[in-house]
Amino acid sequence: MPTVKTIAFVEPSFYGVSFARVAYGQGHRVIAIVSSEDNPKKYGYEGIYHDLIVADIRDEQSLYQAITDSPYAGKLDALIPATDYASHLTAKVAERLGLRGVPYEAALKSRNKDLAREAYAEHGVPSAAFRKVTSFDEAAAAAAEIGYPVVLKPTNCASSQHVFFIHNEVELRKSFEAIVEFKVTYMDFKVREDYLIEQYLQGPEFSVELFLQQGEAIFAAVTEKLTTPLPYFVETFHTLPSPSYTERQDDIIRVAVEALKAIGLTDGPSHVEVKLTSSGPRIIEVNGRPGGDNISSDLLVLAFGVDVFEATVNYYLDQPVAIEKKHDRAASIAYVTAERDGVLERLEGIDDVLQHPKVIRSHVSAVPGDNVAKAKSSDDRLAYFIVAGDTPQEAKQLALTLLQQVKVVYRNQEAVIA
Repeated sequence: MPTVKTIAFVEPSFYGVSFARVAYGQGHRVIAIVSSEDNPKKYGYEGIYHDLIVADIRDEQSLYQAITDSPYAGKLDALIPATDYASHLTAKVAERLGLRGVPYEAALKSRNKDLAREAYAEHGVPSAAFRKVTSFDEAAAAAAEIGYPVVLKPTNCASSQHVFFIHNEVELRKSFEAIVEFKVTYMDFKVREDYLIEQYLQGPEFSVELFLQQGEAIFAAVTEKLTTPLPYFVETFHTLPSPSYTERQDDIIRVAVEALKAIGLTDGPSHVEVKLTSSGPRIIEVNGRPGGDNISSDLLVLAFGVDVFEATVNYYLDQPVAIEKKHDRAASIAYVTAERDGVLERLEGIDDVLQHPKVIRSHVSAVPGDNVAKAKSSDDRLAYFIVAGDTPQEAKQLALTLLQQVKVVYRNQEAVIA
């Protein structure tokens, strides 16, 4: 019988629920450190944990004190961040407890896009020209220096929240007025009052799903991503492995690994977003955790039989990591979005699509009567479905064909998903 370990996860949510599920399935004692006792129900991990510890996950000392005051003081075998926002705090607490984890400075750079961009520049990693700004005047000067169009974004948020594509100073002023009013993001984390003006990178977008050991990639796969039309950047479609630009995938992976090393991430899982520009791959951002949007929980499993969450749990426990491909197929996920604001009457055709024999899993979050909006962040997506295929082209084409069969019908008017 394998030895039962005690593993604490800080605020399992979204992709992090898969961590709890894997550890629980391995027979380990799973402790969830949460900001509210309602979170297991809210995020969908009821029944796959053994105990809860309540703490302010936004505060390092609160996390540390909650653990040291609990029955698990000195008994944890691993402390794993299960949400992006607390990853750097979890890393610091793990260091204080003498547990294995991502170095605090690396986790901090991964969470803060300005620190990451500075590290890429210092180490010569291809990235976007950028300036950190705190005022409109600074933003206008930075945009003029970099050259329009530019991107304005927060330094410590996710899911395309308040990311603006800007053509001129008039648009910049309007967008800056909006971004400074954005004070609190997911899980009540404060939005920093430093912002980035970045060069707009043109080209197809990808993510690289990686697992490193001592700076070497023991697993790598490239995911093709489709996003909403500008001026927004919401991800609406993923295919793994990528069916496109396969001859450039080694370059894409190489630059992704360079970015990870630049910020100090040399071990464990990561999800690196890249654009393939006319001058080669350039880094959009690095995440020191498994990819979300069902890439790690579903697409990697369907395409390759790879469970990155199991590998990550074993890494944190300092146990052998096995992450080889078991088969070679492909999978796609398609998200339904509205093309304009309005009140939802129904998602026409969605039932037929979800009953298609090749749809593996699906979820519909929008219901009739909901106010729906043209997607400005991931929160605005209405539904998704996942398909598998023998090749990337087959999986992508099937998902696109099914997506075209779904229409967003508004009260008093109909619009077709393009």
